[in-house]
Amino acid sequence: MRIIRRYAIREFFPSFFLGFFIFTFVLFISNIFPLARILFHEAIEAKTVGRLLFYIISLILPYSISMGVLLGGINCMGRLSYDGEITGLKSCGLSPYTIIIPVSFTSVVISLFCLYLFSEVSPSANLGIKQIQEEFKIEKISPSSEENVLMDNLKNYKIYIDRIEGGRLEGITVFKLKEGGTPSVIIAREGRIITDPEGKRQRLKLLDGMIDDVDEQDAGDFLKGRFRTYYIDLEPARGIKKVKKKPWDMKIGELRKNIEYFKRKGLTPFSLVTEMHKRFSLSFSPLFFVLIGSILGVKMKGKSRTKGFGLSIPVILIYYVILLLGEKVSQKGIFSPFFLMWLPNILLAGLCLPYLFRREL
Repeated sequence: MRIIRRYAIREFFPSFFLGFFIFTFVLFISNIFPLARILFHEAIEAKTVGRLLFYIISLILPYSISMGVLLGGINCMGRLSYDGEITGLKSCGLSPYTIIIPVSFTSVVISLFCLYLFSEVSPSANLGIKQIQEEFKIEKISPSSEENVLMDNLKNYKIYIDRIEGGRLEGITVFKLKEGGTPSVIIAREGRIITDPEGKRQRLKLLDGMIDDVDEQDAGDFLKGRFRTYYIDLEPARGIKKVKKKPWDMKIGELRKNIEYFKRKGLTPFSLVTEMHKRFSLSFSPLFFVLIGSILGVKMKGKSRTKGFGLSIPVILIYYVILLLGEKVSQKGIFSPFFLMWLPNILLAGLCLPYLFRREL
């Protein structure tokens, strides 16, 4: 019996790893395109690129693991059924569950690992991606709401604008910051903000002004100069904004803490409760995927891995569509978050039960 169990697990893992790598690649490509602008940003460092790639992989890992389990169950049982090994077990008086049970226990271990990923790793990865996006996003620096206010969200500069009329700025004072030194002061009668055609760079065009700067040779003396036109490159200061955590950015402990806080106030935070139940449901999806995959594998005619993919894709699509629809309803507080988030797993279990209570699949 032990030999049969080991044999079943050895048959399961090759297809599982194949599906895991393929689904990881597909999900990675689909997630990398929205962040391509950051990856090719001229100011990004190799270390930041490495962090971003690590965060993306950490975010998609639990999903690709679950999908790999589904494909592993289909192909494993499909191969054993096609080669007549399931029939051989029956002739020896053994049920096909002799193979399904050890594979199911393996999926439980995988589910516990996914629980850790969803609870601790994925929220940190999601927050890390948002922080990098915030750091390297191209901001449109608009002075429309900054009249008579010192703009201090720029790198190397602080700007004061006395009056704004449309796109025309009047009474501009610019402080050019220096490390460990007195800032230069640039005063201009008027100016405009110019954005390049690609929208990636902004410049402040100053007209008719003067510059006061400290003489580097004699710190007690000032240098003065006048100009007709002067340009300043406007670059947002990096990392000055703190990213606010959303429910999907919180770890399980943080979710529970916030849920308890709202409940003490007599409120039910449906978005937080939904997110917590969603993570537990997704974490244990490998167990339900391996059950439905095993049954589909036995019923599948042939041992082609292509057929395994053909069967797994519809199951995955239906599963996540139901989950997303349930999430939308749950966040509005219309129905129980627990039931809606576990509904895809409940449906899979309902499909498997008629076969699980039969001796023969």
